[in-house]
Amino acid sequence: MERVGVKYLMDTAPWINVITLPQSVPRRIRDLLETSGPVGLCSVSLLEAAILHRLGRWQMRAALPEFFAVAMAANLQLVELSPAIAVKTNELPADFQGDPFDRTIAATAAMLNLTLVTTDPAIRDAKVCEVEYYPFLLSRTK
Repeated sequence: MERVGVKYLMDTAPWINVITLPQSVPRRIRDLLETSGPVGLCSVSLLEAAILHRLGRWQMRAALPEFFAVAMAANLQLVELSPAIAVKTNELPADFQGDPFDRTIAATAAMLNLTLVTTDPAIRDAKVCEVEYYPFLLSRTK
């Protein structure tokens, strides 16, 4: 099993929320992320964010490269896709959602024994990895 120097892995939505809508992230989650040392982010979240932006499902004032420059904070560590994680995506339960980004992020957390910070109740309820869940209540399209 791979070793990474992080305890928490950010799902794409919470990562975007922390940067663009910090008021939408509960204090307990912000405290957890600020005091846990480096926080992991799957490299596939970069692609997911770019696709969400291109499709108009996430609008922001800054250009995408500027968002990435800010969002890739010093305490953020990219976790790369590995062959073992790719295999793990196929080992998730048959009823786990089919979104390839969600599958990859959840498989990464499971494979590396990380706690996933997510706003997705389907991932929380699947119980394929440890989860810190919070509901997202605001719209990202502003």
